[in-house]
Amino acid sequence: MNLTQTTLRLLILCLGLLVFQSCQPGRPAVSNSNTNSAVGGPLFSGVIKNVSMYPVPGQPDNLAISLVVSVENVGADSVARGWSLEVSSPNNQNSKQLEPVRVNGVVELPGTKKTVDLAREDLALKTADSPIAKSKQVEGVLTFVLPQASEQAMNSNRSSLILHFKDGAGNSYQTPRALIGSKLAER
Repeated sequence: MNLTQTTLRLLILCLGLLVFQSCQPGRPAVSNSNTNSAVGGPLFSGVIKNVSMYPVPGQPDNLAISLVVSVENVGADSVARGWSLEVSSPNNQNSKQLEPVRVNGVVELPGTKKTVDLAREDLALKTADSPIAKSKQVEGVLTFVLPQASEQAMNSNRSSLILHFKDGAGNSYQTPRALIGSKLAER
């Protein structure tokens, strides 16, 4: 076999491997969407960065849950809507779905030395009319009220939180589960 035949065989082998490799299915894109986004549509992901729980002022039997949330969009520009918080615990078969409430005031975030203006940082208001641009992320606060609950009970029964939301096209998304009583960085 001469050099030309060897080169030709190597070239054919390389082309065959290239064709074989290109026919293999690709790895699926990482997304926490429950539905597939249309090609060229929005593609969100979200994460709960901080959880604060405290009794509702004037309503000590109700628990306020404030979340610092980050939402990223790697698809087409879109608004985010339809926010709801799923609260579940291992010893309670029924999970609860809560809608966000509007809160005014400046509060300190537990575990940080930061304060936040809840009205100005309301993620539901920030994303309802102003689209999240492609390759951008938005951070804000969402507050929910859980009736007949306490921080102690939520911590002791290993409750968990999942935030659900939708893009402007109606595709559903959810954050990874956040366990109450564990540091979010440990998940």
